[in-house]
Amino acid sequence: MGKIKNFVKKLIRIKDSPQKIARGFAIGVFWGIMPTFGFAIVFSLPTAILLKGNKLAAVVGTFVANPLATPFIYAFEYKIGQLILRTAPLPLSWDFFSLKSLLNLSKSFLIGGVIFAIGMALLTYILVLQIIARYRSRHHPT
Repeated sequence: MGKIKNFVKKLIRIKDSPQKIARGFAIGVFWGIMPTFGFAIVFSLPTAILLKGNKLAAVVGTFVANPLATPFIYAFEYKIGQLILRTAPLPLSWDFFSLKSLLNLSKSFLIGGVIFAIGMALLTYILVLQIIARYRSRHHPT
């Protein structure tokens, strides 16, 4: 736990604006939650450059999706997409492998992923911004 605390302190102390750090972290969370299947870092870096977010924070943010959390994240994303598209649950039979079933699965997964990732990125931005602002006001008052 001490290593995590020290790492968070290093992230908060980066010589960058709180907005840029929070933006980078939120970008990383977005790509970490999206069903990118291992390419989150590859997508987060150019996005951080394009949107002027902190690149290190973007990479760190991608680790929100780890081997323990990913199955739950993906299941939740599928369920969100399924509810929005009003699709029936996939059959537990050989029909699962039909093109129609796989397309429905993909659509539900992608739509749910985008909606969940946007929501979590926005929430992350707000929380990280507040954490950095509070930390800096306590430890570096101007």
